[in-house]
Amino acid sequence: MTYAMNFIPASDFIFMDNKNAVIAIIIVAIVAILAVAAVTISNNDKVSGEDTYTLYIGLNDSVTHEDYDPDYAAGIVDAIVVKYADGFTRYLANGGWVDDGNVVYEKSLVYIIAEIDKDKAHKIADEAKVALNQNSIMITISKQDVEFY
Repeated sequence: MTYAMNFIPASDFIFMDNKNAVIAIIIVAIVAILAVAAVTISNNDKVSGEDTYTLYIGLNDSVTHEDYDPDYAAGIVDAIVVKYADGFTRYLANGGWVDDGNVVYEKSLVYIIAEIDKDKAHKIADEAKVALNQNSIMITISKQDVEFY
């Protein structure tokens, strides 16, 4: 059995028509886009930065159902936070949740704290829950690059 090999002359390959050239360019572009997407997805798994904790502390006493004065409550929680952290950002926020189909609104103190670990964030929350009679304190954790400039 004999096989014949057909070669494409270089002149035909170099001077391909516009339709084939456009197809080749599209294929190269798609491969490049897929490569960039793969690298981006891979890098998203490796978010840099350190954990930053945000604590949301309600100001309605769960026992008396009275609202704490925000400045009074902030003085209590500030003293707790500085036992575990070197600094914080605090602000007053308005929050809400649904309870038995009704929206309940509550003022909350929000603390953003960097350079602590989860154990310290939990200790802060544990002490603040007792001090302000809270059933729970929401904690969010995010990765952020933190710089003191």
